[in-house]
Amino acid sequence: MKKVAIFGATGQTGKHLVRKALDAGYQVTAYARIPAKLEVEHENLNVVQGNLEEAEKVSQVVAGADAVLSALGATRGGSNRVMVPAASSILPAMKQHGVKRLVWATGAGVQAPEDEPAFMNKVIGFLLKLTAREVLEDSLRGVEMVKASGLEWVVARGPMLTDEPGSGEYRVGYVNSEMGRTLSRENFADFMLKEIESDEWLHKMPAVSDR
Repeated sequence: MKKVAIFGATGQTGKHLVRKALDAGYQVTAYARIPAKLEVEHENLNVVQGNLEEAEKVSQVVAGADAVLSALGATRGGSNRVMVPAASSILPAMKQHGVKRLVWATGAGVQAPEDEPAFMNKVIGFLLKLTAREVLEDSLRGVEMVKASGLEWVVARGPMLTDEPGSGEYRVGYVNSEMGRTLSRENFADFMLKEIESDEWLHKMPAVSDR
């Protein structure tokens, strides 16, 4: 049985990740600041309580995993600096324990060289810089750290996330005129989980959106 470590497990996307990983037969170790928020019990689920600054606990979560999934991100009322602290703890732990595969979620505001943004994409990017500069800069820096890590990384980028039920059908590519403006969190989790086994988007930054 393959083992996965999930960070951001109590977030809205993270909860879907945990459930889908368990349903797919993975053994899951979830890292949570407040484990009660996970609301999932399963014989193959181990929950470790802690925060991103506790390097020893992060290392404990990563040890023995075949892959690491991060659904972390800034939340309302929380810190604007999440991604850099996460990368600072998770990446060294993965290297320490020889864990190679990392699937890292971030927003579509983080650009990839292959993007061909349409006018509306540019407008949204401009607004993000005005209204969420600290969050965007933290996300950008976190992605740069992931890309420089030497690991088998996939950076999954999503636009505005919704709580709509996942259809299992979604668009994967780069930011352009065909990209949708929203993405079901359940669909996002579905894509991220598939990237544990797939090399299609290895060392790439795909943007995912609902069709």
